[in-house]
Order: sequence, then C-alpha cells, then structure tokens
Amino acid sequence: MKYLLMSLIIVLGCIKKKDNKTIQSTKERITKEINRDKQYTYAVSVTTYTPYELYVNEMPAEKDYDAGSNTVIEINPYLLGNGKHTIRLKLLPQKGETAINIDDFEMSHFELIKVIKNNKSGRGLKFNEELMKLIIPPMSAPLPFVEMEWEIEIEDLPYKVEGWSNSKVFKKADSLKIMKQVLEHYNELKDILNTGDASEWKKRTTNERKEIWTVLYEKESNFDENWKSILSEIKEESKGNMLPLEDYELKFYANGRVVSLERRETDFFEDIEVNIKGWNALIFNDEGSIYSIGTKLHMPANSDTFEIIR
Repeated sequence: MKYLLMSLIIVLGCIKKKDNKTIQSTKERITKEINRDKQYTYAVSVTTYTPYELYVNEMPAEKDYDAGSNTVIEINPYLLGNGKHTIRLKLLPQKGETAINIDDFEMSHFELIKVIKNNKSGRGLKFNEELMKLIIPPMSAPLPFVEMEWEIEIEDLPYKVEGWSNSKVFKKADSLKIMKQVLEHYNELKDILNTGDASEWKKRTTNERKEIWTVLYEKESNFDENWKSILSEIKEESKGNMLPLEDYELKFYANGRVVSLERRETDFFEDIEVNIKGWNALIFNDEGSIYSIGTKLHMPANSDTFEIIR
C-alpha cells in the first residue's frame, strides 16, 4: 500500500534572550507579570477539505473527521516551554472512502502562525505573523493517507510548565494491563461527574487548569470566575446525565507518557447522525445535546495513580 511520509526540520529563532523572571514553575508564576507584548500564542491555521489529525509533540491538538475545516488551532497547551517541538499532520480519506480525493487534497493548506491576542479589548489580534507554510508535496495519485512531520525550535515563550515531561512511560505491549488501570480511573471520573461532585472535580483538575491558564496567559484574577463557570457545568449539566463507558479504545500520546480512552467511529449516536470517532469516552447527554469532556491522563514519576493532565 502506498502512502506519503515526509519530515522537515525548521528552526524558529525568534527571541534568543530569555526572560528568567517570567519563566517559573506553574505554582509560582503569575500571568499578570508577563508583558502583553510577550504573550505569544502559536497556532496552526487550517483550511482543508479532507479529514485530518494534527499532533504537537505527539499530543493530539485536533482530530477532525468531518468533510472539511477552516479554523485556527492554538497549540500552546502542547508547548511546555522553549526548545524543539514537533508538528505532525495526517490527512485522511472521507468517511466511507479508501483514498484521499486529489482535488480535495490540492485545495488544502496549513500555516504555522504566531499571534498576540488583543486582551485589552477582548476582540481581534494585536499581532499576527505567519511563520511558515506547512507545505505538503503534490499527490500524483490517490493515497490512503498523507503524513508530514516538521521539527521547529521556539525560543520566545515566556513560560515553562511541567506537563508530562517527567511522567511515567507506558508501552503499547502492556495495553491490557494499562487499559484496566485507565478504565478504573475513568469510571471514578464518570461517577464524580454523574453525581455532580464539583469540589472533587476541582481537586482532580486543579494542576491541569493552572497549566492551561498559564500557557493561555489567563490572568490570575480571572481564576475564580473560570472555576465558577466550570463547576457550574458539573453541577447542572453532567450531573445525572453521564453515558456508559463503551465502544472505546485506548490511545497513547506524548510517546507513551499520556493515555486516553476515545470512542470509535459511528454513524449515529444517541439518535443523532454524528460521527464521534476520537471523542473522549466521558460523554453526557444534556436534554438531547451531547458533550464530550476532553480528559487525558498521565502518571507522575513518583506516583502509582493516574492524574488528569489535559
């Protein structure tokens, strides 16, 4: 079977001088100390007419199995700090087809961009720079998939978070054993959500939220309001509405340091015509609307218990 694989190495030497005052641990760092002119957000601009998967440092930044997409995907949550990073893009055929349509392929394009959000007004961008086009070589004949990988080096992020950098590494060869542990943890999380136990959910997700808000430059003064919104959803929407954990598969990310349970392909789900392939297995149905709670687990090096990391 023929397919297309390519790898490129790109260095983005944007700012070589690092501001040590703002590169601190998540627990100590206060976002408001970072000058807004240094609050860089890296993103991938996507225009495609094929399903695709986008990975940053082997973490799934986006999986879209619909007919096409025109969007911008922020990738800071998968950039733990400055240094070398990988971007991997996989283009796939439309559902029910065995090969990528050449016309759809040729109309697709992707760019790596860097922006500064206009946080003061809450609208638009203060700064927008296209760093590089993620060029995909021509496809002379229909292929079952096309995959490209780029290595980039970033030197101007004003933060550093631990993420999964020191997490235990799991091997696919041990999938049965790992699946048992992961499923047990997922059942715990499902019960927490189904009972609307907001305080326990906050306890389980505090470290993850701090990291997310750090890399997205959320002001610490907004943390309480953010928590209020999140916990309100737990109490009012997921409570009593969690669906059974079923028809899922175990996924390994970040080179084995992160795991997740994700749903398989569907034509219909909960009487709705929708393909939930790639959705997290934690799903609830709130008055006919279905929602997936993105949950990825890791196990810290000094622990034997899974924790939510993204």
